[in-house]
Amino acid sequence: REWFVNFRFPGSDSLQGSSDASALPAKWNFSTLGAESEVVMGQSPKSEFYNTEGVGLPFHQGVTNFGVYFPNHVTYCSVNGRFAEKGDTLISVRAPVGRINVADRRLVIGRGLAAIRPLGDDVGFHYRQLRHLFAEEDTMGGGTIFKAITRADLLGLRWLVPTPEVLAAFEAVERPMFSHIKNLTRQNTNLRSTRDLLLPKLVSGAIDVSDLDIDTDWLVA
Repeated sequence: REWFVNFRFPGSDSLQGSSDASALPAKWNFSTLGAESEVVMGQSPKSEFYNTEGVGLPFHQGVTNFGVYFPNHVTYCSVNGRFAEKGDTLISVRAPVGRINVADRRLVIGRGLAAIRPLGDDVGFHYRQLRHLFAEEDTMGGGTIFKAITRADLLGLRWLVPTPEVLAAFEAVERPMFSHIKNLTRQNTNLRSTRDLLLPKLVSGAIDVSDLDIDTDWLVA
């Protein structure tokens, strides 16, 4: 928001700028999402090809298994379909419209989702700008309420294009932070899986911890 809405990015003091979108900084302009990205609309394979045994690629029909940043993979698909590649921004195109996650691996997307893939190397900027455009559920850019959006709707979204120098500076800040978020998310997922495996066995006594040297005095206190 500071960089691309309020135009307070590094070096902005020497450039013309305003929070008024009609007065962009020098050499900035507006394009469309379709001109700056590849948009892949999902298409659902037949349900007979779905499974929960991990056969094939993760499959997401909509937002049911969306997380805060990355989807949780529960259902898989054993046939090829419309793909989202690792790093693509996933966006729901059916109610609730505009929920966003990031593909952490290649996966199959159903008709409730679209995958946005930047033509350039500005993955973080694409993700953040889409978050801004769909900040309010079921709307695009704070405008009309939508129960569904089409490929044409996405392709025609007005898209802010800063200079390559500003984009590169933003990606240099964004990528390490998002990489850290991804690593922490993966660690949390692994810890939850370990907890879910161990707790039933601890409760049932299948795993005996009575001989372990564990300080439990603090529990009494």
